[in-house]
Amino acid sequence: MLKNRVEHPEEVTDFAYTRMVFDVSQGTVASCRDVQVQDDMDFLGGIGRTFKVAAEYDVTDPFAPASPLTINTGCLTGTAFMTGLRAYFAGYSPLKRTLAGAPMPAWSAMSGSFGRKFSATGMGDLILTGAAPEPSILVVAQSSDGAPQVSIEKAPPELVGTRTPERIRYLNERYNDREKRSFPAHFAVIGPAAEHWETVWYACIVGSTQEGLMTGEDKYRYAGRLGMGSVLGSKNIAAIVALAPKDVYLKGDDRLKAINREIGRGDQTRGFRNPTNNDGLGGTGKNTRLLDNVGVVPFRNFEPHGENLATPVHLETMRDEHPDLVVVDKGCFGCQIACHQDFYEAPEEGRDPDPKKARRNHGKYLGRYEYEGMELSGPNLGVLDPHENLALARLDDDLGLDTISANVVVGFAMDYNSRGGDQVAGGLQFGDADGAARLKEDIAYGREPLLGKGVKAISEQIGGAPFALHSKGVEHSAYLGQTNPGYPFAVAGGHMSMRTFLLYVTDPKCEPESAQYWIDQITQQGWSCITKDLYGGCLFALSPPAQVAEGIESVFGIPFTGERLLEATYRAYIMGFALERKQGTELADYEMPEELYTGERKGDLPGVHFLSRELYGQIRDSVFEHFNRDVERLGYGHLVGEAS
Repeated sequence: MLKNRVEHPEEVTDFAYTRMVFDVSQGTVASCRDVQVQDDMDFLGGIGRTFKVAAEYDVTDPFAPASPLTINTGCLTGTAFMTGLRAYFAGYSPLKRTLAGAPMPAWSAMSGSFGRKFSATGMGDLILTGAAPEPSILVVAQSSDGAPQVSIEKAPPELVGTRTPERIRYLNERYNDREKRSFPAHFAVIGPAAEHWETVWYACIVGSTQEGLMTGEDKYRYAGRLGMGSVLGSKNIAAIVALAPKDVYLKGDDRLKAINREIGRGDQTRGFRNPTNNDGLGGTGKNTRLLDNVGVVPFRNFEPHGENLATPVHLETMRDEHPDLVVVDKGCFGCQIACHQDFYEAPEEGRDPDPKKARRNHGKYLGRYEYEGMELSGPNLGVLDPHENLALARLDDDLGLDTISANVVVGFAMDYNSRGGDQVAGGLQFGDADGAARLKEDIAYGREPLLGKGVKAISEQIGGAPFALHSKGVEHSAYLGQTNPGYPFAVAGGHMSMRTFLLYVTDPKCEPESAQYWIDQITQQGWSCITKDLYGGCLFALSPPAQVAEGIESVFGIPFTGERLLEATYRAYIMGFALERKQGTELADYEMPEELYTGERKGDLPGVHFLSRELYGQIRDSVFEHFNRDVERLGYGHLVGEAS
């Protein structure tokens, strides 16, 4: 949360934020001070500040007690700006590593309501160091004088060894009152996967939502990628409570109404809305059919030999052709986009043909259709039964596993077993949903110590590196690497921090065989998608920089521009790249898996066959040189110098 330093702020430097370092080993505040905003990165928040924190630490082991985990929000988190809900968990990733094994800085973003409550406590940056002697709850609380208070206590049995829904239900009963509809607290918890952080490097953090706390259904949001849950688990923190009885809710001036109307109902978010919601196109789930129609949907470990391979689990098939299922579009707190596509059993009397009536009369909750989780736990594992697909995706959330990394690992194991020779995971094969569920359970509870460390570490030990789908140790998301040479230059999750993943399909001007096309996309535009990871909004709002800048002016009453937002975003991106270099990355670290290239097994597919080694080499060399020049130009060269 930002605080005015003067009565009538005129510039970003007229604001400050509270930064606290909390030693969880001792349960004490190591330091706490109000820090004056120095620049636009500080003001915007999120990774604009957490990368600066990362630069202050020398980290060789992400799980060492001295390694930091920073929690913060963006400047628009907890304001009336629609989708301004995000919290960020940032540290050194156990997954994202150099070829020499050094961990690299990264972050994971969480929507839902934890972020707005965290901001309302008055906290700016909370930096956790140390490791608690026993499983513990961390409480970040609002106080009467506006200064956030942090305390730690022993976790009860309900928060140890249990699944994430049980944990959030316990916390909800303890801190909130559902009957009185009083919800002063929201929560961020780990699951059993993060408790086994030594062998599970891709555990996530699960956050509560207003709908979930009110209904009791397991409707959550996630800080999923890069193993931040594992880092939190290594600090022995089972749950974080953001306790703020009084919502601090900056409403902005009249301009914000028009901005929110466009975000919630306008053309910019139409693609993420349900067809019954202002003529929407279906949410992220529409991508399965979009990509399957042209033969590039991930299938059986990213190897689709044809088109329309996954029709039974297309969102549209499940929504329109399964009378035993009811889909209801839902949204996060205060958001009219309603991008969530929640599936329920139909009632005993059958699904009402009127969608408006069906959404109020349904059976039990089955799971949420979000593209990444459903695609990777379905078609990419050869699982094409809608109920099995929903159950597998939901299981990741219950266990506290990052659904992307977990399913890419399972797909790798299936691919490995299909090639003959030694078998892993009991010989698990494509299409075996029950076996995939058992493997996920075994990973989460520490019974498969190698398979919990990600495909990079797995392939280094047992082989299979050419078809271990990752870049810099981070598993590829649900878009073929064969179509996306930008993956290695993502500074966090592959599709959330480098927006080149859909260009092959959606850009009518795409020149896939042109190195210059990809160089320009990566260096001039791809990085810009991380603006949301500074100011606290959602990717699905698709807010152009000028709209965000106007929102900032409306809420904070100071001048701001889209150009400044993009400049701060690029600085944050380049600082992230410089921190990768600080940890020892060289040109060879920015590589793609061998089988994705033309002439290899996964590189010559009916739907895509352009990415040769030579083409990628040209792209990589030029992009690497470009970003290194800007490291020096923007004043981050000293970070790279520290590596030597």
